Order: sequence, then C-alpha cells, then structure tokens
Amino acid sequence: MAELKALLWILLGLGVFIWRMVQKARATTAREQQQRPRNTRTVPPLPSGSFEELLKQMQAQNQPKSGNTAPASAPSVAPPATTPAGRTVPREAAVPVRNLERAAAPARSLEQPATSRSLEVPQREARRAATLPRAAAQANPDDYWARPAASAHARLTIQEMLKNPASVRTAFVLGEILQRRF
Repeated sequence: MAELKALLWILLGLGVFIWRMVQKARATTAREQQQRPRNTRTVPPLPSGSFEELLKQMQAQNQPKSGNTAPASAPSVAPPATTPAGRTVPREAAVPVRNLERAAAPARSLEQPATSRSLEVPQREARRAATLPRAAAQANPDDYWARPAASAHARLTIQEMLKNPASVRTAFVLGEILQRRF
C-alpha cells in the first residue's frame, strides 16, 4: 500500500510539472507574438505572360529613353554626369597614397653576435709587472666560485633578521620550499 501511495505522489508531481511547463510555453509564445510585428507584405502574383513577353519588357526597360535610337552593337558614350542644378560634376584626380614603408632599408638583426671562446682560456691576458698583482690573484667578475661568500647575511642575528621584512620573506619562501607538506 505504501508503494502505491509513493507511486501516486510521483505521478501527481510529474503531472503538475508537465502542466506547468505547458503553461509556461503558452505564455512565452503569446509574449513573443505580441512583440513580433505582423507580416503584412503580400507576395506579388505570378506573371501572366510568357517568357518571351517578359524578356521584351525587360529589354525595353533597359533601353535609354532618349529619342536617339542607336543600334545595340554600337558602343554608346555616356553623357557627363550632372548635378541637380544642371552643372557637370567635376572630375577629381585621386590623391597619391602615402606609404610609410621604406623598402630601401636593409633588414638587420637585433640579436647580439655569438662570441665563440674557449672556457679554458682566461679572458684577460696575464700581466707580469712587479708593481701589479698577479693575474691569478685578480678576481674574475664572471667566475662564480671565485666570489667571496656572502657571510654578512649569515652573521645577522635572528632578532635583526626578523626586523628586516626582506629576510623574513626569504625565510618564509625557503621554509615552504625545503619543508614541503604535501
């Protein structure tokens, strides 16, 4: 009995849903018909004559209406265009196009030329003067391993580090990188 009641409730709900959808569709179509303009144009009737008669009518419409009846094969010279006041329309010459391209300029690469040098050969020539330090003792700015260690940052106390926002930010980023939780 309970199953029958549940089935009746489902059918009743389905019927109400379908009825509301149909009502909504009717309201929508009624609103669209009120908003759309009526089609009042009529279709012209079919021509009553034959094809030959229609062809003659079209040819007669294309002929000039002046009294000059020249043969169809002769080229006709169009009369000059006139303004409504009867004056001829002036012929204007086209302004030459302004072009910003320069075809004479050669194409040039903006890349730096590649320098081919051996990594084993020193960049500077060794200087052997008594007053100057030896070449091996000079610091090469491109040599990463010859740079002095950044020990000033390591000597800071924890309290000084916490006062500086840049060092706190660096510590946070390093902590996230080195101690991953996931």
